[in-house]
Amino acid sequence: MNNNGGRARRRPDDVSRGGVTPSVGTASGQMRQTYGRSPSSKGSGRPRTTESSNNQPSRPQSRRNGSRTDVGTSARGSSGQMRRFRYTPAPRSQALVDIKREERRLREAEKERKWQEDIVRVKGGVDKIMLAIILVLVCLGSIMVFSASYPVAVAEGKDSLYYVGRQIRFVAIGSAFMLAASLFPYKWYKKWGPFVAYGVSVLLLIAVLFIGKSEGEAKRWIGFGGFTIQPSELMKVSIVLILAWYVEKFKPQIDARLDRWHTIKYNVVGPGIFVGIACVLILLEKHLSGTIITGLVALAVMFVGGCHFGWTALIFGICGAAAGGLFLIANPYALKRITTFTDDNADKLDELYQTTQGIYAIGSGGLWGLGFGQSRQKYSYVSAAHTDFIFSIWCEEMGFIGGIFLVALFIAFVWRGYVIASRAPDTFSMLTAFGITTHVGLQAFLNMCVASDIIPNTGISLPFFSYGGSSLIVLLAEMGLLLSISRQYYRKKGDLDREKLMKDV
Repeated sequence: MNNNGGRARRRPDDVSRGGVTPSVGTASGQMRQTYGRSPSSKGSGRPRTTESSNNQPSRPQSRRNGSRTDVGTSARGSSGQMRRFRYTPAPRSQALVDIKREERRLREAEKERKWQEDIVRVKGGVDKIMLAIILVLVCLGSIMVFSASYPVAVAEGKDSLYYVGRQIRFVAIGSAFMLAASLFPYKWYKKWGPFVAYGVSVLLLIAVLFIGKSEGEAKRWIGFGGFTIQPSELMKVSIVLILAWYVEKFKPQIDARLDRWHTIKYNVVGPGIFVGIACVLILLEKHLSGTIITGLVALAVMFVGGCHFGWTALIFGICGAAAGGLFLIANPYALKRITTFTDDNADKLDELYQTTQGIYAIGSGGLWGLGFGQSRQKYSYVSAAHTDFIFSIWCEEMGFIGGIFLVALFIAFVWRGYVIASRAPDTFSMLTAFGITTHVGLQAFLNMCVASDIIPNTGISLPFFSYGGSSLIVLLAEMGLLLSISRQYYRKKGDLDREKLMKDV
């Protein structure tokens, strides 16, 4: 060993003998220190130092999966040939991914357990606030049907009370369904309800293509004597039920997202089959607005249920744009509605007549309105005054204040519905309450936008207000299901203890 400052030159066979190991963190030309002993340093009792070979910088050692890999070093073996130690990155261990996923699941489960320990499930009566809002909407809607429909009935040569009389009968039938649906536990609907409702809706949508009744360009109704059914209205609630069942059934697979195909399979393809069948059948009826509402409600349920936002929005957006484009190409009348909406020079006495008269009705109401029954635009000026454009007649008779009150009433409905959904006992009931509430709120919003000329006229009814048989009956049955879910709610233990203490005091 060379005693010049404790420095020694490395012999070619040091690596092969195990006396020298690559250094950690040394720079070019610097000293590096090893603690393995070579024959020349045997018995010296102190660390042996060597000078970096060829003045090349050494690189740090890498430890992966319990083994050490030499990084960027080279040495001569016993045969005299150069050997290169190359760094080969180890693939990410699937076991590590599984461990992290399991840790995340355990954290969520612990959080849910603590939350469950702090609450008490209570089974009581229906939500009284929601019930009051529903009754107010139904009563106001029936009154407005009477005010807006009697000029239409007289013009058609019918009794002035023809439409309001039928509307009251529909309200009575729908109220019976609402009462019955609210009395049954929601778990009864959970087992077979989604499949029965969705299956019946699909069969009726197929039947309407062959035996349906046409009004204008659309073919949306099936007639039974003097009563007609619009299957698309039933599908709006059926798609909510079937998606709520799907998300609860496959919730672990939806949240797992093991890889790209697994994510697309459970987050997009699975629910997309139900949504695609429904939307295609409704679109074949030339019911564009019904297709849009059904698709948007379905997307809302999927997002709240935890489906991947990016892939769902991308794939559904592409499919929806393609289907909408083909529909507009195949149906020039629908395309004309959009082009006239964007054309400032369109004829307001021909192409935009209905929308223009609706705006005149809203503007004629002023701040306080003309008074109940005093509308002038309903006398053959506003077409469909008792159905799609009943909001225009409401604003004309009740004024700007009345319009704001009605908007606030629907906002209160949506707020209370989401409160019921947030207190629901399981995923199925939560998504069902959320979907029903979203359906009513979205449809009311779109109807008001059409009447105000914010979006093109697509024929959307106003919930609880527009005249209709099957739509009102199905809507009230939905309200019964929503009230049934509202019977199951939770209270915090601290709130219950405070209430008990106040009663004792």
